[in-house]
Amino acid sequence: LKQMSEKRITIISTGGTIAMGIDAQTGGAVPLLHAEDLLENMPSLRGIARLDMVNFCNKPGPHLLLSDILELSKVIHNLFEQDKADGVVITHGTDTLEETAYALDLLDQDHNAVIVTGAMRNSSQLSCDGPSNLFNSILTAAANDSRSKGVLVVFNNEIHLARDVTKTSATQLNAFRSPSFGPIGIIYGKRVQFIRAREFRESIPAKSISAQVELIKFTLGMSNFLLQAVRDSPVDGLVIEGAGLGHVSATVAEGIKGLIDVGKPVVLTSRCYEGFALEDTYAFVGSEKDLRESGAIIAPGLNGPKARIKLILALSYTRDLNRIRN
Repeated sequence: LKQMSEKRITIISTGGTIAMGIDAQTGGAVPLLHAEDLLENMPSLRGIARLDMVNFCNKPGPHLLLSDILELSKVIHNLFEQDKADGVVITHGTDTLEETAYALDLLDQDHNAVIVTGAMRNSSQLSCDGPSNLFNSILTAAANDSRSKGVLVVFNNEIHLARDVTKTSATQLNAFRSPSFGPIGIIYGKRVQFIRAREFRESIPAKSISAQVELIKFTLGMSNFLLQAVRDSPVDGLVIEGAGLGHVSATVAEGIKGLIDVGKPVVLTSRCYEGFALEDTYAFVGSEKDLRESGAIIAPGLNGPKARIKLILALSYTRDLNRIRN
């Protein structure tokens, strides 16, 4: 019967451009709108969804902390555990949307639909995209096929897996894409159509955020200054975005090995937009094979920000390096 009736969808507002308007004093966009405001002029959802609203916070995306996201995951879990919602839509700032979506995906233990969306244009701009992204997110959250796919990102009529998606443009409406894989679904009118399955999913049931991890991008001729600073600091681990397949210079390779020698995990990924950090293709000093054999952990398919999220949650869950590596 539930499949034939309106789904109970809870909209959780966290802020971001989708919740911004123009400040009269500064003339700039600032967080002004709440969840209820986002639903003004929304097309009819009769027969599709009944909505509830939760105002979790009202922050720009860069102001959110991973501890905020952990609390958000608890709010979502409680909604499902208490049978108060069939699906959840989270409105979020686009700058850090992909990190929040991936963190929620790793923390998520439920099978209900969880959708994250936002806007590239605030409510005062021509052709603001917030209302359409929100409407499409509600449609997706209410779709039966959205269950058990983990956290999804809905943007510009496309549906993406949290693990795959990244923000590729600072200004365009189609800012969110999934390099190498493409979207998992598309929205036409009021129809939600999934075009491929989710084949891989994992979770890290961290109960708190108890680790600090930094991210460094390798660049031509860089020194070991930042790596030495991490080694000698309370930082618990490091993610390196290497060039190409995960390559670094001999100097940086020495710094990475120094971190590993003092027991700090180093995760290696690629700074490239597409492709994967692989194993054993090259064997020079600073290659992915050399770094792996020195103890670095390869993270194929994850960009630097997401690898950092994953390592933080892994270290917050266990300090067993073998389990973290696995």
